[in-house]
Amino acid sequence: MLNVVLIGVGAVSKSHISAWLKQENARVIGVADFFADRAEAAAKMLGAEKWSDDYRDLIDSDDVDAVDICVTEAAHVDVATDAANAGKHILVEKPISTTLTDADLIIDAAEKNNVKLMVAHTHHFYDYGISAKEIIDSGEIGTPVYIKHVSGGGFWQQDWTGTRISAGDTGGNVVTNGIHIVDLTNWWMGSDPISVYAQALNPTSSHMEMNQYFVITIKYENGGIGIVEMSRANMPRTNQFSQITVLGSEGEIRTGSDVNSQWVYKEDGLIFDNGGFQAGFDREINSFVDAVLNDKEPPVTGNDSKVALQVCLAAEVSIKTGSVKQIRS
Repeated sequence: MLNVVLIGVGAVSKSHISAWLKQENARVIGVADFFADRAEAAAKMLGAEKWSDDYRDLIDSDDVDAVDICVTEAAHVDVATDAANAGKHILVEKPISTTLTDADLIIDAAEKNNVKLMVAHTHHFYDYGISAKEIIDSGEIGTPVYIKHVSGGGFWQQDWTGTRISAGDTGGNVVTNGIHIVDLTNWWMGSDPISVYAQALNPTSSHMEMNQYFVITIKYENGGIGIVEMSRANMPRTNQFSQITVLGSEGEIRTGSDVNSQWVYKEDGLIFDNGGFQAGFDREINSFVDAVLNDKEPPVTGNDSKVALQVCLAAEVSIKTGSVKQIRS
């Protein structure tokens, strides 16, 4: 049985809690959050006996095997390195951090202390992500040469008011949201990114450094091209959509995402379906538990997530300068 401490009980932790409650080989035995009342409420939901407003009160216990980190992105480095130094395996929400320096600190601490490090990129675990990767790896469409992933919807308010999104806390929209699809595109392409060009729009939130709409073009070492186009401030807010194309040398994949809303046309009318959002979190937690208990490499490593972060940070530079940003030659 894997004993886990959940650190941070903000919005995304709800999906983590739901996944942990389904586990047969792991349990959450403690919860930490800056607000003690929130930690207590989550602990009672999980059947955990311990909670605190300071995660350090919990992670030094010999009863704890691993941590699940759901704090704000900029705080990942402190919590993850403290957990690694305490000898605890780490599941950390994406992105791994907001800077490459912090990413290196987390990766190095995990390696030094011989603990597993997995970054929670859920799109690796949805049906569409898994099935596309299986088809690509089978060679059925040949070598991927072009991947385009367009996703949009009104996840955030158009002017981003009332949200925790900020360049300082989360790295901004390109990092905290765009990294989902950048990481997925890297995974599908199976090659190292070498350059990035990006453009963005900020039509309704000029009071913030927060680009709502962005398009990232990624050039890969194998000659392939990836296009990531995203908005999280469309109207109506309830509609989430995606259009995905993977072109190979011998075929192509065209699909949507099972995490977005779907319009289903039937004889008796139109049905609006919000998709299977929770499934990715359930599989993600399953994979982390399996990696720790059976001493496997996690399916999304710290280095995988660092590369995705590198692309997103390069995209931010490209947006500001209007030039192609080289990652490596």
